[in-house]
Amino acid sequence: MQKVVLIPEDIHIAGKEYLLDRGYSLIVGIPTDVSSLKQAVEHVDALIVRNAIYPKEVIAAGKNLKVIARHGVGVDNIDIETAEKRGIWVTNGPNSNSNAVAEFVVATIMTLSTNILIANNQIREGNWNYRLQMQRNEVMGKIVGIIGFGGIGQLVAKKLVEGLGMRAIVYSIPRVSESPYPDSLTICDNLDELLSTSDFVTCHLPLNTHTQGMLNYDAFSLMKRTAYLINCSRGGICVEDDLMRALNESVIAGAALDVFEEEPLVMSPLFEMENVILTPHMAGFSEESKINMAVFAAMGVDDVLNGRKPAWPVNTPI
Repeated sequence: MQKVVLIPEDIHIAGKEYLLDRGYSLIVGIPTDVSSLKQAVEHVDALIVRNAIYPKEVIAAGKNLKVIARHGVGVDNIDIETAEKRGIWVTNGPNSNSNAVAEFVVATIMTLSTNILIANNQIREGNWNYRLQMQRNEVMGKIVGIIGFGGIGQLVAKKLVEGLGMRAIVYSIPRVSESPYPDSLTICDNLDELLSTSDFVTCHLPLNTHTQGMLNYDAFSLMKRTAYLINCSRGGICVEDDLMRALNESVIAGAALDVFEEEPLVMSPLFEMENVILTPHMAGFSEESKINMAVFAAMGVDDVLNGRKPAWPVNTPI
């Protein structure tokens, strides 16, 4: 019997072709409310998920479900414990969009340091003399604090240190060895030290009970008044009300946010802040990464449905 893969939120054609070429039947594009997902998942063999929430009741409804493949990296929208207890593999693509996110972080740091967005708005308003009024600092020799040193954090460090001549301080738990890294990169296990010494702070951690709300007002108060925060990981890591307070009080100079506590972001005071760059959870999206995320998810499905251990397992099913 032909095995069925449910893809509630559409993916790049490359991922679908990977599955079709191997004989799978696809169900693509359905409503992502809990009721609709419960009904749709009941008789499928595999599920490829993107941004919708997959709680216990949805996963438990999958009578034949053997694998949940995450399109991308973060799996905080999946009840992994329930999947594990029911013998369902959860997979992801840990390196599928790493370069896209790293390049995006570099772009936001350069945008913040050069004031390009503000200059763009000023010239459109007829203020040519803004060029004489603006304050701009070069990034060469400045310190970037990188919270989290997985694949993305390492790429960010490489691009900024080797490409732009910045210095990096890295907060990593568990602590990584310093031996492979140049003198311009320092490993520390003290987050306060990173916050107080960095000119830019960029976060690359998963959202869990240990990281939820870790960037709060106390953390911002440790930062330089000239420093900027970049968050392209998960919105829940940063307490938005505390960040807005820190920005309003000039505790820090500005921020670039690609993720938020509640998405999509609507009716937020952040919209009125000129020193904040806002983007719609897009750091991991490039034409190249869309292909990678789709194909890596499809590979996870194919591995499990053919009795192989997946290349990128998130859990160990019972």
